[in-house]
Amino acid sequence: MPKTLRHEDYTVGWICPLEVEQTAALEMLDEEHERLPQPSTDDNVYTLGSMAGHNVVIAGLSGPNNTSVARVFANINTTFPRLKFGLFVGIGGGVPVKTDTGLIRLGDVVVSKPAGGHSGALQYDHGKAAVGQFQRTGALAPPPNVLLSAAQDMAAKRARLREAPIKKNISRIDTGVPGLRKYKYPVPEQDYLFDADYEHLTKGLSCDECGCDPSPRSKREADEVDEPHVVVHRGNIAYGELVITKAILRDKLAKQYGVLCFETEAAGAMGALTCIVIRGISDYADSHKNDQWHGYAAAAAAAYARQLFFHMPIDEVK
Repeated sequence: MPKTLRHEDYTVGWICPLEVEQTAALEMLDEEHERLPQPSTDDNVYTLGSMAGHNVVIAGLSGPNNTSVARVFANINTTFPRLKFGLFVGIGGGVPVKTDTGLIRLGDVVVSKPAGGHSGALQYDHGKAAVGQFQRTGALAPPPNVLLSAAQDMAAKRARLREAPIKKNISRIDTGVPGLRKYKYPVPEQDYLFDADYEHLTKGLSCDECGCDPSPRSKREADEVDEPHVVVHRGNIAYGELVITKAILRDKLAKQYGVLCFETEAAGAMGALTCIVIRGISDYADSHKNDQWHGYAAAAAAAYARQLFFHMPIDEVK
């Protein structure tokens, strides 16, 4: 029988903006717990469980917008008063730049980490005019030290392994189940990176369907496609209310703020539970984006988040 714990026993919140992300998160649980009563004012639906000795509350969103995010965070803090921090896990648009761990590609993971004077998660479309310039003012609080230390410990130990645990975590998702087929590793030849000034020809159709010219694009090198390997990059993640679909704008903002990834929901978490943001790269934040990599990118992000629990000191969390 599933365990029944108290509200006070749960110490970590895991927030998933999209359904594809929430399903991947559920597959990462070591065990699920019985649901608990909650106030009538809390309309969130929670899945309770544990990973690596930590009791976790997983919540999705009723809608992919900042209002929904803010409501989820407000309610989860009230219903589970002992939560110390959160994991904001999902997919995002990657900036195709080179980091210490390599070139950012589809299926990689980007994790928020303070860099370049920023907190690790900053709002690129919120600010004020000052002395003739636009000054950005929106940002999440930096991730708590325990999560930053766990991420660093995970990176150091992962570098010494021939087979990373993240890959094993992804394999927890049985893609033989019809509802989970979307999480299968895509055909690597579909990892297209187009020149920034080459726009997608027809909205709503894939590049192959609408006849995008293949000459201004690059693919993974041959030695990268034999077997999927999740590369993790750590640095600044940018969030805003509008989806970035212009590669030239992507590159301009990335250079201006030193960001590695773009996403759209983190603004709703401002002033709430302190979080680390984890994003699987599902597109390059350009006009050629599609949903072919959504499932695998969500799985990669969830797999990283699961592994992070094994590097957190349990006593510190409790």
